[in-house]
Amino acid sequence: MKIKYDYIICGAGLSGLILANKIFEDSDFDNKQILIIEKNLSDPLNKTWCFWEKKNSSWDDYVIKSWDKLLFNSPNFKNETFLSEYSYKMIKSEFFIKSILQKIRNSKNFKIIEDDVLGFDESKDRVIVKTKSNKYLANQVLNSVVDIEKIKSESSFPFLLQHFLGWTIETEHDFFDDNKATIMDFNIDQNNETRFFYVLPISRCKALIEFTIFSKKLLEKKNYDIELKKYLSNLNLFKYDIVEKEFGVIPMTCHPFDNSNTDRILNIGTAGGWTKPSSGYTFKYIDKNTDKLIVSLKNNISFSKISFKSRHWIYDLILLDVLFFKNYMGSVLFTKMFSKNSMKKIFSFLDNESSFIEELKIASSFPKVIFTKSLLRNLGKILKYYL
Repeated sequence: MKIKYDYIICGAGLSGLILANKIFEDSDFDNKQILIIEKNLSDPLNKTWCFWEKKNSSWDDYVIKSWDKLLFNSPNFKNETFLSEYSYKMIKSEFFIKSILQKIRNSKNFKIIEDDVLGFDESKDRVIVKTKSNKYLANQVLNSVVDIEKIKSESSFPFLLQHFLGWTIETEHDFFDDNKATIMDFNIDQNNETRFFYVLPISRCKALIEFTIFSKKLLEKKNYDIELKKYLSNLNLFKYDIVEKEFGVIPMTCHPFDNSNTDRILNIGTAGGWTKPSSGYTFKYIDKNTDKLIVSLKNNISFSKISFKSRHWIYDLILLDVLFFKNYMGSVLFTKMFSKNSMKKIFSFLDNESSFIEELKIASSFPKVIFTKSLLRNLGKILKYYL
């Protein structure tokens, strides 16, 4: 512990590396010493991150595919929309992680080590990060390591899991329209849960097909495969090679992660509640919250005084509560939202960038009695943790 780092970033996943990249590119941090601790440097994540944003952005070098046409599909509504302002984009984690790690490895003020973070010891003027093999001293710690089961067991808030299995498949002949992505297809048996498919064509003969569920429990492993095979057969697709598989679990909760922040330790990414609770989308929330964090770092604001919560947290809480108690309604609720509002307005709402008038219109899309009951049921939480 001879070196006292300015910042220790725990975890080199999405949130840790977006933060590291923004620090690297900002000359105001050139004199700061940063340590990144990641337990699986030799085994990078195999994940796909999708998000919508305006046509051009700083992440375009990492985007492997984008779509300007999106399809929403359900038994009672189908809508194919051309996005005039937005693009729906895909980033593969392996390339993203390797590229950013290579960039910062060549920097004099970054150090990266492979180790497992066990805990923290914080005092008035420093934090000691304890790992399996050592201890490291820091002025401030940015932590992205999260224990989902611990949060689930301790939280009084509605808690669902978004879990999914994706197959990247290749076909012998052209099959897909690679100009169009299906972001939600509810034309499957819901089994009293919220279930849908993504179809994300990378080319005419290659696509990521993903089976996604919002529910309280995971399925047996074989059931994900069964549903994927069934869906592909319903598309009249029988001959294909599976070239890649991707399984993931994302917590969906409005748990007040901010309460765990201290003066010198800030939870980021999923550990900080930076996943959109009602949809599971993560990339753009981490991107935007990290921009706010960079400003706070420059102004030496105590981590305990930083909050990323907006009024959209209330909408997320109400929708999650409804899905928690009436999980079978997911298809109906999302259909109502997409059928009564433009894709542009929905994206703005889900990005937490909508106006209050737009939010009232989207709220009016949903069953009033059910959502009013949810609001009243959670009013105490809202008053305690938000206002």
